[in-house]
Amino acid sequence: MIRKIDVVVVGLALAMGTSAREEYSRTFDKTIPVTAGERVYLEHSLGDVTVHTHAQAEVTIHADIRVSAASTEQAKSFADRVEITVEPSSSELSIRTHYPEHSGFMHNLSYYVRYDVTIPETTALQVRNSFGKVSVTGVKASCSILTSHGDLEFRDGRGTQRLENSFANVSVASNAGDVTIENSNGAVDATDIKGALAVRDRFANVNATGVARGVTIANSNGNVQLTDSGGSGDVRNSFGNVTVHSYHGDLIVNNSNGRVEAIRVEGGAELNTTFGDVQFSDVSRQLSVRANNASIKGQRVGGPVTVQDSFGSVMVSDIQGAADIHNGNGGVSLTNVHGAANVRTSFAAVEAANVAGLLTVDDSNGSVKASNAHGAQIKTSFGAVILDGIAGPLEIEDQNGAVDAALSTRGACQPVAIRTSFSPMHIRIDGEANYRVNARTSFGKIRSDFPLTVSGSLSNDELNGTIGAGRCDMRLSNTNGTIEIVKGGS
Repeated sequence: MIRKIDVVVVGLALAMGTSAREEYSRTFDKTIPVTAGERVYLEHSLGDVTVHTHAQAEVTIHADIRVSAASTEQAKSFADRVEITVEPSSSELSIRTHYPEHSGFMHNLSYYVRYDVTIPETTALQVRNSFGKVSVTGVKASCSILTSHGDLEFRDGRGTQRLENSFANVSVASNAGDVTIENSNGAVDATDIKGALAVRDRFANVNATGVARGVTIANSNGNVQLTDSGGSGDVRNSFGNVTVHSYHGDLIVNNSNGRVEAIRVEGGAELNTTFGDVQFSDVSRQLSVRANNASIKGQRVGGPVTVQDSFGSVMVSDIQGAADIHNGNGGVSLTNVHGAANVRTSFAAVEAANVAGLLTVDDSNGSVKASNAHGAQIKTSFGAVILDGIAGPLEIEDQNGAVDAALSTRGACQPVAIRTSFSPMHIRIDGEANYRVNARTSFGKIRSDFPLTVSGSLSNDELNGTIGAGRCDMRLSNTNGTIEIVKGGS
């Protein structure tokens, strides 16, 4: 059904609300044969344009011309002078609307022309319109549509389509080919695109669903939602959120001042933003996240993970590769990492659990808590270090923080080196202990639950000795704090 609209010429309708009006309408109908390869060109303004298709090798044109004026005579005079020209040539059939000039006495005047055009379905189409809706259905050839101040709808097409609009919406439903959309101050909605989709928009939302062969979206001041699409994905946005669900390919998102969410990406993903949170899950391959002043949270990544953030928390779990996390002034939580984990942050706590490789933490003014790692290298200050189930080499450098480290010595023992100050040091050994111990402190005591074979002179602040077979080095250094070597569970 065709929706009627009244388009009022700006500056000529000021008196409409205070005077009587009369209307006059007439129609224009024409049928023109066209040949294969001939394009249809329609140039219009101030009214809707509807284009259908059929199997005949002809173009049928129907136009409704409607004028409202102060008198029937004025309305008829103006309507009769509205001209629609149809000019065929060897390469193009052009259709143009020409409105007459009118003098100032016709101040109480409004008018529009509404087109309903049917063309052969394999005929290329070009439309230029303004101040009216454009609707195109069933064109199985390339189209170029430029309009403004009216919605643009395109449905059931095949071919390469270029659609441009401003100050109104663009909607595309089903096209077997590539689609390019440029819009401003209007939303974009594209579904079921068998080719690639490229969208440039601003000051409105962009929604794309079912794009098969790649998506490129550049938006600003509006949200972007991308669903069940594939190919190479590149989304750029600002001052709006980006949400991607079920993407079948590699994905890149660059956002600013907006949240990013990526769920079920069957490829690698790169997610970047500022002043907006990042959330992800079920990324099949590698993942890179860069953010500022944002929290980052995600799970289930099929490859390595790299994260760079500041002034926000990072929480990541179930990584089928290594993890490299650089944060500033924000906490970090890692769980189930099937590789090495490297964490750098400051002024915040770090927690890690179930790391299959070496855990490396460089922190300052924050505590570190970790369990079940294949070795650990920890550096921090003004924060406690609490480790449990460390089965590989252990190195801790702390200042003004307590250390509680539980070692798992099942299998070959690994070297241990721990340094702290102004806090107690507590070393727990689960299993057989075989260490060459060098422990040193000041203003504190050294105690061991394991029998030691001591070498050198005995003192309360330094100990050199052997536990068991003494196969690994254990170097412990504390300042103004005690050192305790105890059996697991003590």
